[in-house]
Amino acid sequence: LADLRAAGQQAARALAAVAAPDQAWLALVAQALDAAHGLDGTAADAPPCPEAHFSRTPRPFDPVPRRDARFADPFNMGVNAEAFLYDTTLPAEPKLLMLAYKRLREIDVPEMMATIIVETTGKPWAYRRDMTRQLWDEARHAMMGEVLFAALGVDWPARVPINFTWSLGLNTQLTPLDRHAVLYFIEQGLMPRHGKRYEWEVAQAAGSPLAANFQDYDWADEVLHARIGKQWYVSAMPSHTEALRHGDRCWSAVLIDWSAWQREGRTAHQNWWPALYADTCARLGWTYDARVASFSTSYADQRADLRAVSQSG
Repeated sequence: LADLRAAGQQAARALAAVAAPDQAWLALVAQALDAAHGLDGTAADAPPCPEAHFSRTPRPFDPVPRRDARFADPFNMGVNAEAFLYDTTLPAEPKLLMLAYKRLREIDVPEMMATIIVETTGKPWAYRRDMTRQLWDEARHAMMGEVLFAALGVDWPARVPINFTWSLGLNTQLTPLDRHAVLYFIEQGLMPRHGKRYEWEVAQAAGSPLAANFQDYDWADEVLHARIGKQWYVSAMPSHTEALRHGDRCWSAVLIDWSAWQREGRTAHQNWWPALYADTCARLGWTYDARVASFSTSYADQRADLRAVSQSG
């Protein structure tokens, strides 16, 4: 949200400082639009594309995610969101906090998908269009999480470490196709009754129209993403079954060394949940539940998907 405000303010200042339009720049933009068959892409004829401008010198590719100071403790895997959210014995209201966390944590998906798009060559324009559409959807999901935290009055940079361990692991250890395999495998795990539908039901049960609306969009997006995965990933595999098995194998092969990061001093895997929950109860008047506050399951022995949930029924 702060980024959006800052971008708007910067754009306004830049426009106010322009005495007259740069005719050369406007001509370049017009040429690029013409080469794209017009603004809506329907023009019959198109001139050649203009020469490269800012991309004339390719930037070196770096697969390691980069985040700003708001994302403190990015290796922290001390709170297992799935274990809390999918525990049907816990009340719905505090799960709003975990829904916000899960959505905001999805910032690691565009971080990973961008590397697939950059490193995958020889694909048609439709591939880049679909994958970029999905990348934007995932970024929007992260924004939903930030907005939900704001609605709950949570200063997430101060209270909730958003890790980048998933995108870091996939970007640095897997090939682009294998990254897509993991993405598709996880998405398929969200399709059954206990996946996205369950998250929407949690938001409904918690009495939050905002969260329910976000989860409705999130659910619809994942259905589209499953279709994109079938078209551009599954089609490259021997069968749908093998595509899922391969995704599971690739995800299992990614080394996320929980203990090593702790030994190396990268993180203490702090359990930030009790303090966040207690503060929210005090501010919003929620009934404090000692069992909810005592939640302490981490990702030390479990990866961040719904395989354990689906296997447990």
